[in-house]
Amino acid sequence: MNNRDTTRFPAPREDGDRFGRVAYQRETGRVSTILTQARVCPGPQARVCVNPATLESIGSVQIATARQIDGLVSRAQRAFATWRGDRDARQKLLAICSRELFAVADAVAPLLTMEHGKPLDESAGEIRAAAKFLADTARIDWDDDAPVCAGRNRTAVIEYRPVGVVAVLIPWDLPILRMVAKIAPALVAGNTVIVETPPTVALSVTRVVDVLEAVLPDGVLGTSVGYDDTGSSLVGHPGIGRVSYVGSRGGARKIISKAARFLTPVATTTGGGGAAVVLPDAHVDATATALAGSAFLNAGQTLGGPGRAYVPTEMVDAFCEALSENMRMLTVGDGSSPETSIGPLHSARQLRVVEDFLARSVAAGSTLVHGGGRGTDLPGHFLEPTLLREIRDAGVPGAAVETAAAGPVFTVVGFDDLDRVLGWIGEPPHALSASVWGTDIDRAAKVAERVDAQSVSVNRHEVTDATSPFEMVAASGFGMIGGRAVDEFLQFRVINH
Repeated sequence: MNNRDTTRFPAPREDGDRFGRVAYQRETGRVSTILTQARVCPGPQARVCVNPATLESIGSVQIATARQIDGLVSRAQRAFATWRGDRDARQKLLAICSRELFAVADAVAPLLTMEHGKPLDESAGEIRAAAKFLADTARIDWDDDAPVCAGRNRTAVIEYRPVGVVAVLIPWDLPILRMVAKIAPALVAGNTVIVETPPTVALSVTRVVDVLEAVLPDGVLGTSVGYDDTGSSLVGHPGIGRVSYVGSRGGARKIISKAARFLTPVATTTGGGGAAVVLPDAHVDATATALAGSAFLNAGQTLGGPGRAYVPTEMVDAFCEALSENMRMLTVGDGSSPETSIGPLHSARQLRVVEDFLARSVAAGSTLVHGGGRGTDLPGHFLEPTLLREIRDAGVPGAAVETAAAGPVFTVVGFDDLDRVLGWIGEPPHALSASVWGTDIDRAAKVAERVDAQSVSVNRHEVTDATSPFEMVAASGFGMIGGRAVDEFLQFRVINH
């Protein structure tokens, strides 16, 4: 039973009235941020954006001030009064947003590659995946209200309502896809949204928001660049109805603490690795090829991507050789080059984290089978695809599998006891995603049922899509992604008759 207010929306704004419009000059390869209409005046802090492959400056962004955050929240609150009313219109506008984003994928991809470092085809693929997420979310259905029998001569109706202004804080790993995965369900549920982006990917994020803003009514979607205390200004703002955060566990703790000032609900996605279980009947070459294709996407900097494989001891040598052969075919370089299959890590800090992980793992007894070098003469933050081998003797956890390395590093772990392996997979921080590989599909499916991870696949490794529900739990955070994510951005009340 749906009782919807069909109040008409104001017309979308003209191009000159956009917030944070970003222009990309193909002739020079430079990027400039154009702030218009004085809705966001130049802030006191500027951050230079650097290409992680060449270390060259590609532009700059301004860090939002508390005053600017106040302005964004006020705009979003005004827009909410109308935006919440007509669900059918919201779904239609999100479908239009999807088409518009598809149309600019190839044009925006070079900017994302220059900022992030990933190859051009991966950048375009991420933007298209985000556009598909918008389209899928626009088609998701749910009940606005539901009758519940509460007793004789009385009926209770549960009414689902949007929460208001939602703050979405996104990471740098897959910035466009992570952003859309949060804003799409929030918007379709009737909320208005302010996105806070890290400065290192702010140019491409702002460009995509610009495309979406051109479709949506004024104030429905806004963006700010966050750094240091800016998260406090947005997250700790009394006008925010809900916070959705994607990032590190340490960052999540800080966000929750800031939101506690006004008891603002927070949903978090805080990372986690992925593991593959290779059964004795698995095809070695095919499995190694598939895992290498997933593991080194985004230079291995992907939430839930496969970071290690548990392989029967007698298959470890052959499996490592097959993986090494796949790694040798990957070309390390500037993502802007069509020959490049793996780009740099996103930042000097991330490179240090992964190099430290490698050093600790080898010092603890892991064997470096392949890689470990830079793989290119370019000056950026490079690490070539690297393979570690580890045998867990007597069930003692090894250093290479106790932590998740967000980089182009893959670990093969030999095993003799499948039951013990299934116990290891459920240990944080690796309980986010898993896959089971084998030629006997029925057996692989039965093993998958025993895996304690939030997402489990058979003969493929993926996390979720817009239509599949995925709940973050334990060390991975709390909140929803995918088909049930709209629930995260709704609240309910009971009306008694």
